[in-house]
Amino acid sequence: MLKLFWRGIALAGLICFPVLFCLSAHAAPPAGYKLAWADEFNGPSLDTNKWVLWLLGRRHDAINTADAIMLTNGCLVITTYTEGGTNFTGMVSTRGKFEPVRGYWEARIAFSETPGMWSAYWLQSPTMGRPPDDPAKAGMEIDIIEHRATAKSGSREDGKVMHTLHWNGYGELHQKNTHTTENSALKSGFHIYGFEWTESAYRFYVDSKLTWTVNGPISKAPEFLILSSEVKDKDWAGTIPRGGFGRRASSRTRMLVDYVRYYSKE
Repeated sequence: MLKLFWRGIALAGLICFPVLFCLSAHAAPPAGYKLAWADEFNGPSLDTNKWVLWLLGRRHDAINTADAIMLTNGCLVITTYTEGGTNFTGMVSTRGKFEPVRGYWEARIAFSETPGMWSAYWLQSPTMGRPPDDPAKAGMEIDIIEHRATAKSGSREDGKVMHTLHWNGYGELHQKNTHTTENSALKSGFHIYGFEWTESAYRFYVDSKLTWTVNGPISKAPEFLILSSEVKDKDWAGTIPRGGFGRRASSRTRMLVDYVRYYSKE
């Protein structure tokens, strides 16, 4: 199915930038899986049977707001913007709606990012860190991908994505494991990001290519999905530009999600 979306569509519907035509790609899941849940984002608004607005209010150096979330021409769009000296962005999750254990997740995503913020496609356990030293029982934070324009040092990072695992909570017992996948093609356009979660391994994919395999620890807890953009100045993703990200109607700092699909074992 051919999807048309406005590359720089104004969230207020006032101005449009040049159009980009994109053919929805379909990467095959690993053998032995069947489609069990999906959102193609073809409706007029966010499907509240599948998603909730996540962590509304102040987070880091921005305010999460429903105004940053919209569906347009078959894509979920999360826009990061600045108005009245305040930064705004958004997050959605399947918490309380869909929280599977194991399976294969896939999403087709395009990033248009700016220093001082980053976007992510990730899983989170409601009980992460409880108990604090049993990640199999408590679950984990599984960052399928995190994408940023720059690092804290200011170096360009837009041709990379990071896969990261966090477990044992976020306090003194916190542990993590991370891998960076680099490909100049990741600087622009849509790419397909997959994640397979089995009883014995995690496997991460970019455009159907296996990029990282981890054999432990492995969560046995339910995990919900989050799509997010976050703002934190002078930190992991660098420094917010002077004047911020531009107004909501004209900001080009966006995360576009063509679809999200989940496959369970047949």
